[in-house]
Amino acid sequence: MNKTMLIFFAVLAVAVALYYAFPFKARWTVLLGASLAFYLIVSTYLAVFALTTAIGVYFTARAVDKRNRDERELTEEQEKRRKRRNKAVVAVTIIVNLAFLGFLKYFNFFGASFCSFLNLFGLDLHFRALKLILPLGISFYTLSAIGYLIDIHRKKYAAEKNFFKVLLFLVFFPSILEGPICRYDQTGTLMCEGHRADYKGMLFGLQRILWGLFKKMVIADRVYLLVRTVSSEPSLYSGWVSVLFILGYTLQLYADFSGFTDIALGTGQLFGIKLPENFRQPFFAKSAQEFWQRWHITLGTWLKEYVFYSVALSPTMMKFGKKIKKKHKNHFTKILPTGIALLAVWLCNGLWHGPEWKYIVYGLYYFVIIFAGMLCEPLFAKFYKKTGINSECIGLRVWRHIRTLLIIFVGETIFGAPTLTDAFRILGSVFRPYDGAALSVGLDWKEYIVLLFGAAVLLAVGILNERKINVYEKIGGWVLPARWAVYLAAVAVIVVFGAYGSPYAAVPFIYGNF
Repeated sequence: MNKTMLIFFAVLAVAVALYYAFPFKARWTVLLGASLAFYLIVSTYLAVFALTTAIGVYFTARAVDKRNRDERELTEEQEKRRKRRNKAVVAVTIIVNLAFLGFLKYFNFFGASFCSFLNLFGLDLHFRALKLILPLGISFYTLSAIGYLIDIHRKKYAAEKNFFKVLLFLVFFPSILEGPICRYDQTGTLMCEGHRADYKGMLFGLQRILWGLFKKMVIADRVYLLVRTVSSEPSLYSGWVSVLFILGYTLQLYADFSGFTDIALGTGQLFGIKLPENFRQPFFAKSAQEFWQRWHITLGTWLKEYVFYSVALSPTMMKFGKKIKKKHKNHFTKILPTGIALLAVWLCNGLWHGPEWKYIVYGLYYFVIIFAGMLCEPLFAKFYKKTGINSECIGLRVWRHIRTLLIIFVGETIFGAPTLTDAFRILGSVFRPYDGAALSVGLDWKEYIVLLFGAAVLLAVGILNERKINVYEKIGGWVLPARWAVYLAAVAVIVVFGAYGSPYAAVPFIYGNF
């Protein structure tokens, strides 16, 4: 376990003890104090960026909300002027926050890419990268802040009058590291309400934290040994080792990211706060589109709400859609405006993940697959109608699952390989034989056994959840000796089989880098 997580659990222990000792109405201040303490310890002086975002968003939201709720009778021209002023203020605040994120996260990437592009035309330019450090959770709190501001602008709810409650919403310590990306109407008020101690809620919270630690320490950090070995020299491996890397990184990413999500949601439950779910058995999806409805759900929801609709329902896009539909009435022109909005979504998705071309290609990869599926829908419908094949027969359902898994594996290889070139090298090497030994790629036979056990448990729980069987409630309903036997066994498995100490590395949570 890395230093950041040790600090996280230390802050959590103190926060839980103080939360229920404080007066009911003041309990949110404990969460604010814990969140600020955690942020300052981990991110030190970089906390000024989060504070600047909170201040800017707070005052902009208050000003916009005040104008929105002005009940004076205004002329048509005055109303238009008010809307323009609100839109301009919101736009400026969003641009400033994106500028913080853009400079710290993407300046070196775009600077180097621009110089490389000009070098193609014979200009001998050398880009000098700046030493930039990202504030903790900037990609997450920036999206939450922008979403809050847009919601106020859209009159979805009233602006919060207490600045410190807005600050708590943005830097809440369970979600600042890797999300989930929260919306104020979902969690903002919950964070600021005092909650009574609830045995069932705290029990389920601890269960979920244990489950997250199992995913992270037993599965993700163990398979990292294999992933690190192959990714350090991908040109040396091929065949079944490349397949192992593809499967291993996909498993590592899911166990790592969903593992911390479980820890974050379990932590929220300890305080009576329900954070939004971020995963819903994504590998049971039957299409790429469904996969993204089950994977990193809060990011997908944010992009849909604030990027897709903003582009698709903009006056320019609405006019464009009507114009092309008048000239050319076919399926392509019908879905083209949607496709343009989707392109914006997937470009943002790729860029959000990091300042590398592989992430941009990763986003465009899913855009092409999803848009191609939309284009081909009428053809598939005609095919099923003419052949009389039942599109929901078991054979086609199985095929869709297999096809989706293959799409996912290719996507995660692009995502997880050191570079885009390495990703294509690994994918291309799958069909070349490899003559090395199975135990030469980072794991010995004991590690493989533990890893297979962990993956089997992960699959079993996923199947139960997919069948709407709540594992937490099931275990919580068992008699006391059986229930505590499971809890103690889970702790023992994490302590005994957790990947810490030599030869393991203290692996940071993958999405903590985003």
